[in-house]
Amino acid sequence: MPTPPLPLTRRNAGLPGLDTLDHGLLSANWMQRALVAALPLITLASFAGAYGARWYGLLPLIVLAHFVASVGYLHDVAHGSAGIDARRTHWVLFAVSVAMLQSGHAFRYTHLFHHTHCLAHDDMEGAAANMPLPAVLLSGPTYLKRLWCEAMRKSGSRRERHWMVAEAAGALTMAAGALWLTRWSVGPLLYCAFMVVGAWFYPLATAYLPHYKPGAAPLEQARTMRGVIVPVLFMNLTYHLEHHLYPQVPSFNLRRLARRLDPVFAARGLRPTQVY
Repeated sequence: MPTPPLPLTRRNAGLPGLDTLDHGLLSANWMQRALVAALPLITLASFAGAYGARWYGLLPLIVLAHFVASVGYLHDVAHGSAGIDARRTHWVLFAVSVAMLQSGHAFRYTHLFHHTHCLAHDDMEGAAANMPLPAVLLSGPTYLKRLWCEAMRKSGSRRERHWMVAEAAGALTMAAGALWLTRWSVGPLLYCAFMVVGAWFYPLATAYLPHYKPGAAPLEQARTMRGVIVPVLFMNLTYHLEHHLYPQVPSFNLRRLARRLDPVFAARGLRPTQVY
């Protein structure tokens, strides 16, 4: 059997620690943290406002912004880099994910497992990276359900599983409520439909593209995209290689981290993908 690839970590890649790169990469001011936390609420309110004003053509763009903002914030919360304590973390994972008809605790479990078992045979979140594109697209409708089942099956914490069940119940209740509200407005049901369809693209956006054509060496298992506009629009999640190497760095500092790593990557012959 072929030797499995080394997990994508800073130590396996032989890269320096954060203290060597930049002492301030873990720090953030309250305005940065408040903005990242507020963006899901702002985009959700924008959806309601645009629907009420009958600006229906803007709704897909607003939903995309809402997805990116919500996933970006959940991502920081899951890694403990959002600046909130453990008790509030549970409630934020619950509230933000249920608003997207998902499970934040299941996401945290499978995502952190992905980091420690990157693209291994049991890494369900990253499995799409090794699939052909048609199979990735076909896996979308059941992707989050399978991740939820995986987290429920493998998590050794009863409390975590209780949160996952509560989130699943909350998402179903929200969808049922949106259906009931159609006697007055189809807006909530339309929002839920957008959330369901948008979730189908998770394996493409979070596994296939960031890990496109992975190699066996640690630095070949994820991609980094550099640019001025695209990284900002996607909450710096395009710096995927940097995030895997230093997952404790908040998303709003990933651009700064990327600049620190530029000479390191250049010395290794690694060329980032350039975008707008």
